[in-house]
Amino acid sequence: MGNLRAWAGWPAYAIVLAVLPLVLTDPHSRLLLILITMYGMLALGWNLTLGFAGIFNFAQIGFFGIGAYTAGILATRTGIDPWLTLPISGVSAVLASLVAFLPVLRLRGIYVGLATYVFSQLCIYLVLGQAGLTGGSNGIVGIPRLTLGETSLRADGRIGYYFLGAALLFATTLLVRLITRSTLGLSLLAIRDNEALATSRGVSRVRQHLIIFMIGAAVAGVAGAFNTYLNGVVSTDVFGFGYLTLLLSMIFLGGSGSVYGPIAGAVVVTLVTDALQDAGAWRDVTVALLILAVLWIAPKGLAGLAHRATTIRVKENA
Repeated sequence: MGNLRAWAGWPAYAIVLAVLPLVLTDPHSRLLLILITMYGMLALGWNLTLGFAGIFNFAQIGFFGIGAYTAGILATRTGIDPWLTLPISGVSAVLASLVAFLPVLRLRGIYVGLATYVFSQLCIYLVLGQAGLTGGSNGIVGIPRLTLGETSLRADGRIGYYFLGAALLFATTLLVRLITRSTLGLSLLAIRDNEALATSRGVSRVRQHLIIFMIGAAVAGVAGAFNTYLNGVVSTDVFGFGYLTLLLSMIFLGGSGSVYGPIAGAVVVTLVTDALQDAGAWRDVTVALLILAVLWIAPKGLAGLAHRATTIRVKENA
């Protein structure tokens, strides 16, 4: 009965994702929905290493950019079906994660964060240094759109891209849920909370961290490819600090170490930044103050607030 109750909300989640574009039909609202699905997917993937595993991993933006450039290069320089570039982009990010993971072998804490952030910045110089392949500072343009038969995913207010993003978000959420309930997820929490005790019980920190590092990279790589086809161009902006701060805001606001918190954070941050797009620097200040206010009230973010409210309601009904 407990397992059935735990999965009871999934049909409702799928229905909400399916109905939203039918309710919000104007082009701007559709675009916001698409961005929420992409950011939610990215935040969930990053939260696997940052929240559940406790790894200060800032290479996630690098994986996102590698996936974006992989899709852009393959789509414009080969005859490969653009749909195939989505999983291939995930694989390329996984391969890159094997390099980015090297600092995790020897370093701990903030030093891992610094090393992995340097990895993301090195990706920019690699792209600029291979201008013949990547377009250098000009990026890659003329990327073909995704189509289903003769129908472009951009038709009818990009509704095709929304449903693709929603499907990817749903799959990522399901993946994260399954991981957190698995032996892998429990071992990651054990290492995060008490590494010495976990390793003394035979849990391999390196193996478990590498596995989750690769899974998070795969999610980011596919999201990067999705972003490439959504925009039709790709440039070094995908490695930028803006994406990093935006995603961190979503994770911390929603609740790191939570399955659904990053999605809530993606919704709130996307809507707030859009509403304040003409506010200049005050937009970032407002988002920062919002995060601080939530974390002051509930250190575990919006997910912590929801959990607290549910607990109070259960006690009142008991």
